[in-house]
Amino acid sequence: MTEQTKKIGIVGATGYTGEELLRVLARHSGVKVAFVTSEKEQGQPVQQVFPQLPAYRGLRFISASEATSQSVDLVFLCLPAGESAPLAQPFSENGVKIVDLGSDFRFYDAKVYEQWYGKKHPAPALLSETVYGLPEWNREQIRGARYVGNPGCYPTSILLALLPFYRQGILPDNTLVIDSKSGVSGAGKTPSRITHYVEVNESMKAYMPGRSHRHVGEIEQELSRFANQAVNILFTPHLVPMSRGIFSTIYMPLQQQVSKQDLLQILHAAYDQEPFVHILDAAIPSTAMAANTNNCFIGLNVVESANHVILFSAIDNLGKGASWQAVQNMNIMLDFDEEAGLI
Repeated sequence: MTEQTKKIGIVGATGYTGEELLRVLARHSGVKVAFVTSEKEQGQPVQQVFPQLPAYRGLRFISASEATSQSVDLVFLCLPAGESAPLAQPFSENGVKIVDLGSDFRFYDAKVYEQWYGKKHPAPALLSETVYGLPEWNREQIRGARYVGNPGCYPTSILLALLPFYRQGILPDNTLVIDSKSGVSGAGKTPSRITHYVEVNESMKAYMPGRSHRHVGEIEQELSRFANQAVNILFTPHLVPMSRGIFSTIYMPLQQQVSKQDLLQILHAAYDQEPFVHILDAAIPSTAMAANTNNCFIGLNVVESANHVILFSAIDNLGKGASWQAVQNMNIMLDFDEEAGLI
C-alpha cells in the first residue's frame, strides 16, 4: 500500500454484486479494501465465507453501523431499495464518495422513485447531488460526483443500445417494445420459489411484463432526458437457465427510413473511442461474448419493409450490469485509468 493507494469499503459484501466487487478489486493495483460489511457474517473472516478469494486473508466482516466511522475514500453500497441512502449521508459527511449498486440514487425525482418502488425515498434531499452512473454518457458529471447511482442491469443493456439514436434525434414513431433475458444471478442470492434450481432448470419464463418491472422507470427517465420529451416503453424481462448474462432485443419503429449503414455509423460515432462498448457490423451478439467482463456488444438488423430497426445488446449482468461498471465509475471518481482492474 502506497500514499497513492485509495481505501475502499463495501457495504453488503456477501451478495452476488459484493462478491463480484471483491473479485475485481483484488486485481486493482490502486486500491485496498479496508472494510466489508455483513450483518449475518459480522466477525467472520472473509476467507471463510469466500475461500476462493485469498487476497482478503485477515479481513473480517463488520456491521454497517461500525463501517460508517471508518476512514476510506469511497464506499460501494450493495443494498436493497431504501437501505442505501440512510447510510450514504454519514459516509459523505466524512468526505467519502458513494457508488450505490442499489436503486436509491438512480432517480432525480423522489416522486418517480416512489412511483416505481412503492415507498418514500429515505433521503430525497440527496438526489440533487446524484449522478446516473452510465460512464459512456455521463463521464464528466461522474468525475466530480459525491453520489453515483450505478445503473440497473437491464437498463444498462438497453440504454447503451438506444441512446446514440436518441441523441441524433432518431426517435421511434410508436411505443418501444423491449424483450430482455437474464441469468438467475440477476435475482440476487436470497432464494425464492421461482429461482430455485428445479424451477429454473430446463425452462424459461417471462415475469413482470409490460410496465410492471421497476426498471421501466429508470429506462424511461434516461431516454426522456436525451429525447427532450416523454418516452414510453413496453418491457418484458425473462428468466433463463444460466447463471449470468443479459440479452436485450429492442424493436424500434422509425419515423423515417434510415439505412443499416447510417445506423451503424451512428453507433460507431458514439462508441468507437469507448473501451467497453463494441459494435458488431455483421453479427448478432451473444451473452457468451460478454461473460465475466465489463463489455457490452451491440448489433442491429433493419426490416425495411416494416420500417423497423431491431437492436441487440449483450452484457454480463454482474459485469457491465453491476459490479464491473461500478468499478468503472470508481475509477473515474478517483482519477484512475478508467480501464484499471477491468481488463
